[in-house]
Amino acid sequence: MKHETFIRVEGTGAPLLLIHGVGLDHTMWDLVASSLAGHRRIVRYDMMGHGRTPDLPGDRSIEDFVSELLHVVQSQDLDQPEVVGISLGGMVALATSIRNQGRFGKLVLLNTVFDRSANQIEELKERLAITETDGMNAVAKMAVDRWFKPAWQAEHPERVLAIRERLQSTDLSAYLKAYNLFIEGDPLMPEGAQRIQEPVLAMTGEFDLGSTVEMSTALAGAVQNGQARILNKLHHLPPIEAPELFVTALINFLETGATQ
Repeated sequence: MKHETFIRVEGTGAPLLLIHGVGLDHTMWDLVASSLAGHRRIVRYDMMGHGRTPDLPGDRSIEDFVSELLHVVQSQDLDQPEVVGISLGGMVALATSIRNQGRFGKLVLLNTVFDRSANQIEELKERLAITETDGMNAVAKMAVDRWFKPAWQAEHPERVLAIRERLQSTDLSAYLKAYNLFIEGDPLMPEGAQRIQEPVLAMTGEFDLGSTVEMSTALAGAVQNGQARILNKLHHLPPIEAPELFVTALINFLETGATQ
């Protein structure tokens, strides 16, 4: 597979890979990148069909995203990088770890789904159907209203606008393929979680309706060496909702292995 993945690198030190969620791109980490770069060599990239990375022909599989992540690791000569993946990015990090044991250092699975119920999957399919009919403007409106409280939106209009514009500019076809994969999930999960050897932090927001507290708790318990951390009063995008809190929680885990 030929990769034309856009990659951005900042800082020095031990490598830390950041993987964005569906419909977003590497810029979702902008509010935390400079702080993290004071501790690590930050490597972030745009997954295929997102941001500056072109989509590939055909349907999308989890293997495509695993291959892309391995390409980033190899092209940047990263030796056992620590990895932070959010939402779809967390799914990709998990899938890659299962298939390539020992490749990573610590894993931070941020707002990552795990062992969803039939009802939860049906809700995702309903949103996918709306997207197929109404396009990315509908996606942007649904996502913003689901991810941020009205009061928070009023207090942070520039952050809301950045997310809305990023979603609206994502290629519809690429988004539909990625979101359909997000719904299908990794065929090796949830059973495959027990094969994860890396230290894992499963972290989510207290009020995330899609990547719930229960999911993060279950994920932490399913891997060999997992911990859960719940960020009070937050929703689906902690690096945007509360950048300082997120950085503190992340660096504490990476450097000490503790969640508090």
